[in-house]
Formats: sequence, C-alpha cells, structure tokens
Amino acid sequence: MLKAKKIRRKARAVRENLVDDTVSTPEFENEDEAHEFYSMYAGKIGFNVRRASMTVNTENVITRRMFVCSKEGFREKKRGAKRVKKPRPETRTGCPACMVIRLGTNGKYQVTEFVTFHNHQLGAAAASDLFMASQSTENDQDDGVDLADRSPDDSVHKQNLINESVTINFLEGRSCKRYKCTKTPHYGDVGATLEYLQRMQHDNPSFFYAVKSDENGNFTIFFWADSKSIVDFVNFGDVVCFDSGYALQGYGRPLALFTGLNHPKQTVIFGAALLYDESNEAFRWLLDTFKMEMNGTHPKTLLTDRSAAISEAVAATLPATAHRYCVWQIYQNALQQLSQAFHGSKTLECNFKRCLFDCEDEDEFLTAWKEMLGKYDLEDNQWLADLFSIKEKWALPYGRDAFYADMKSVQQKESLTSELKKHLSLQYDLLNFFEQFERLLCDRRSAELEVDVNQSTKKPPSMRMLRQAAIVYTPAAFKMFEREFELYMGCMLYSCGEMGTIFDYRISVEDNPKDHFVKFDSHNSMMNCTCKTFEFIGIPCRHMLKVLDTRNIKDLPVQYIVKRWRKDAKSGSSNSGCAFSFDGDPESAQTKRYNLLCRIFSIAAARAATSAESFTYMENQSNIFKPGLLTLLTLLVLTVTELKVQLTILSLKAFTVILIFLMAPLMVGVQVLFSSVLKYLLFLGSKCILCIAGSLTFPFTLGAGALDYR
Repeated sequence: MLKAKKIRRKARAVRENLVDDTVSTPEFENEDEAHEFYSMYAGKIGFNVRRASMTVNTENVITRRMFVCSKEGFREKKRGAKRVKKPRPETRTGCPACMVIRLGTNGKYQVTEFVTFHNHQLGAAAASDLFMASQSTENDQDDGVDLADRSPDDSVHKQNLINESVTINFLEGRSCKRYKCTKTPHYGDVGATLEYLQRMQHDNPSFFYAVKSDENGNFTIFFWADSKSIVDFVNFGDVVCFDSGYALQGYGRPLALFTGLNHPKQTVIFGAALLYDESNEAFRWLLDTFKMEMNGTHPKTLLTDRSAAISEAVAATLPATAHRYCVWQIYQNALQQLSQAFHGSKTLECNFKRCLFDCEDEDEFLTAWKEMLGKYDLEDNQWLADLFSIKEKWALPYGRDAFYADMKSVQQKESLTSELKKHLSLQYDLLNFFEQFERLLCDRRSAELEVDVNQSTKKPPSMRMLRQAAIVYTPAAFKMFEREFELYMGCMLYSCGEMGTIFDYRISVEDNPKDHFVKFDSHNSMMNCTCKTFEFIGIPCRHMLKVLDTRNIKDLPVQYIVKRWRKDAKSGSSNSGCAFSFDGDPESAQTKRYNLLCRIFSIAAARAATSAESFTYMENQSNIFKPGLLTLLTLLVLTVTELKVQLTILSLKAFTVILIFLMAPLMVGVQVLFSSVLKYLLFLGSKCILCIAGSLTFPFTLGAGALDYR
C-alpha cells in the first residue's frame, strides 16, 4: 500500500513538472520501481516499454538506466547467416520516447530525461498487468493520478497527451480492485460488434446476446452465446473457468471467455464477452447475465483470475459455487512478475510449477514453497508474499473438496491464448476476429464430433474392471482410470478396524511416506478416501480400487462412474429445460418450427418487457400454457407408444397373413397329394376285395339265428 502511494506521488510529480519533454524531482528506491512507474505510464498512453542501455560502476551498481518505447531503434541486420530466412515486417520506427534515471548522491534514482514524443500511432491502453503496485483499498483507488488518456485513433502529432486529465487505477497484476477501470472501444468496434451479434441472431434465433451501457449511454460489455454453448453447459457446466486474461492483459480487444471441459477432456466455450468495463458492478452484471442464459444454473466450481473485483462479484451472484483462483493463470502472471528471477535461474520455474501443479498434500506444499524461497533468495519478494497469503484460494491441498474435472492438467497443455491473441490486435478489423472466433468454435466442435464417433478402445482389456471402464468411459477418462488402476497394484492395505458395516483401511505406497485412509461401507459399497481424488476429478483413486480388490469386488460400483466422463454423457440432455436438439438439416421441419417460434416469442418478449404490467401478463400466461404444453407432449408420447403397440399387433397379423399366403399353395398341394394317395389306396383295396371274392364261396343260410357252414 505504501509502495503504491509512493508511485502515485512520483507520477503526480512527473505530471506537474513536465517542461519541454524533460522532468525532474521524482526519485525511486531502485531500478525496478522506476520501471514499474514508466510501465504504468506507458500502459495508459498506449505503448510498450523496453529496458535499454545502462551504466554500472566498479561495484557493479547501476548508475544510469534508460527505458525506451518498444519501437525505439531499428532491427539489427544479421550478417553471416548460413540460411536465408523469410523476411519479416519491420516493427520498430526509431521512436525517441524514453525515460532516463541516474543514481543520485543520496542513493536514490532521479529522472533526468523524459521524452514524450512518439513517431508512430499509439495503440489502446497497454497491458494492465504492467500497472504494478501493491494491493490497495477503496480509498487508495480514489487517490488516483491524473495522466494521459487517449483514443486509439488519435493522430501521432498530439504530443501533449500527458496534460490530458483522466484517473488511473494503480493495479497489482490481476489482484487489484478494479472499481473505475474502463476502456474505450476502438473506433468502429461497437458497430462491428452489434452487426455481428444481430446477424448471428437473425441466422439462428437461439443465439443469445446482451449488451450493457454506462450512465452516459456508452456500451461497456457485450456478451454472447449460441445454443450449442448452452447445451455444452448443461452437460459439462459443473466446472467453469472465467478467463478474463485476454481483457486484463491488454491484447488489444478485452475478450473474456467462459470455458469448460467436456468428456473427451477438450476445452469447450460456454460464452464470450468483450469487457470494456472491469469494475465490480460490470463483473456482477456479466455473471448475472451468464447465469440467466444458463437457466439460473450454478456451476459447482468457478475458476477465475486473481482479482478482488471478480471475487466480490462471484460472492454476490454465485454464492453456492466454490470459487477458486486458476493456477494456470497464476503461472502466466508469474512469467511476468518473476521474469528476471526465471531468466537468472534454470530451475526456479520448475520449482514454482511444482508448487502450483504437483503438491497435493499441505505439508508437501509448505515445505516446497519454503525451500523455493530460501534457495532462490525470494523471501522478500512482495508478489510471492501476497500470493502465499491467499494460498487457500489457489493451492491444491486447500481445494481438494472442490470438483475440478482435471481442468488444471488440460490448461497446462492447451490454451486458447495463442489461437486468439493475434486476432485481438487493433491492427485487425474486429469482424476479422469474429470470423476467426467462429472458425475456432467450428474446428473444436468438429474435433469433438470426431472423438464422439471414434470413442472406442482398439483392444478390450483382459481384466474385468478395466474392460468395464473401457466400455463406459471416454478414451480420455479411461486413461485417467487406467493410470489409477495400474498404480493400485503397488499399494499395500492394512485394516484399521470396523464398526458395523463400516471398515477402516490404511493404504501405503512404497517410496511415499504419506499414507491415506479409506472408509468402506459394505452395505452399499460407498467409500471415502483422504486423498480426495474422486471429489477432485471424478475418477476413483488407486486407494479406493485397492479396497475394492481386497473386498473381491470386481465391478466398479455405478456411483463411482460419473456421468460427465461417460461416452453417453450427452444423452438425456434434450430433457433439460435449456437444451435443444437438431438433426443438423436447416431445412428440416423441426428446425423451421423452432426458428419460427423463436421469432414469435422474441417479438412477444420485447413488447412485454416495456412495462411491468405486460411483463406480469406474459409471465402469468406462460404459467398457463406451460402445463398445457407438457400435457400435449405427454399425450403425443402416449399416442406414439400406443401407435407402436398397434403397429406391433398389425405387424403380427400381417405376418400371419403373409405366412398363410405363402403356405396356401403348399397346403393345396399337400391336399391334392393326400387325395390322390387316398384314391389310389381305395382303388387297390377294391381290387383286393374283388380278387378274394372271386376265389371264395360263402354258402350259408340264415335261420334261427345260426350260421351253418358247409
């Protein structure tokens, strides 16, 4: 806080003492403090800073340092290169803007030269991560410094920018409170954004967008999401990452994304926003809008940037959601905050990443953190001290109860930054960005569809539980399960006692001093392990699998097969209130009906929103027609079911008729044959009788009831 106030005073001195491109009086404790100040100034004006020449004395102390615009000088021509490289466009212009500091007799650095002239067009406000200061309170935010502000399309000849008045909020990377930080959209961006959003909604009525304006009528936030994003949220919205790094790092356009992880462990986009306002109120509006579009559903876990404004907005809008700081974004921030330390050591970055991504036990984390600070002489690093003070919000040992869906491992391997960063630059038309954004969505969804079609293992495993897992899990989820299954082979189990149907076990692993404990209920096969792997990623841990094997349970209990990791994770989503099902053919009858209804209800909603009375009327009418619609759909289902039964009966009758029809000729043939055989037998019988009758004589007389043979 004191450091931030010092920088404010120095910045105010700069503004008040500017005379013909020179400045005097401000003093800095060290070179880094001067760099922080100049970076803050450059970020507001619209250029980047680079350290240039320096002078050191015999004691290796810097006595003079020059900070210059990133476009200072020209690219050096490399001579003697053996291979010809593809020529790249020249980015430097020989810009003379700079700030020079010298070491005074009092041991502090003073500004001896301050050139404000730039010979190139300045961009929008540069990366806010360069506005370096300690965390401040709301009162500190009010103690701003009036520095220059400008539109990105101003002429390069406006040299008196420094005299324009605007309030700067001094920030500490992403951990600051952003109560009054507002960016101005680039010229033409508002029209291009509205054109894109309206065109998308016209082409697809299920496309949703919302716009927020400030008290002056200026547009500050644009949010949008299509129907596929909403369906993805229904299926995989248990963990959401609100990635505002694009907005806060100043890539040009302030893009913020709501992303998640699907069952093949691919990143999916739930929604996007252009965030020109980074205040607490703006974040609350954005989160409320996102929640409203997702039918009021709360994610289980929300990962965000380290920001006080975002934290307050999450607490107000999503109180039932576990809020965590994204470790991957903390790592990206550390690359800037600790850049000098990382460059000065080959192993510091690896040790820092271990503290972020690998330490799952509290004692292990605390030991690793302490060793890192001592080994690299970072005990006095204020940024690391502030980060450690909020370790409960980001460190893995303190968040094992929150469901992550293994998001951290995917973010380490995959980031949308590299794919979108260059298209957010102000040198590109915003419509070009939207085109690339749509292409990115299309490519990712095509890859997801391909995985859905081909999600089968090449060879079924021989072991029973593995075979079961291979059938129900996606290949990506099966790999996680297979790893735990292989590791359970090396676990050793010890019984710790029992009480009724509850059994306690201690699981130890060779070369690992940390034991874990599992409670098992023999009544319903419910388990609870102290490692919290199942609660964290949704896959049974090796310790639980060891207990199942000891209990001779060869099938994985269904309660431990989380649906979001199943191959059929998307099935049943059409029953949800906000899911849509299309056959993919835009000319199909269902799609036509859906589009027509969207237009009808959009018009009705727009008119009903004009007054409280019309809104109440529409709300009451919706409560009336919804039950009727459900009744109609139920009758249709029953009718279809009855029709299927009738079709089944008709099918049996038809089968009987067809069978009779086919058997009739055969029966006629059999009947004719039987009649012929019978006639032939009768003919033979009559012949035999005649022959016998011709050779025998039967003289007899009847009398007195007696037969007399002669």
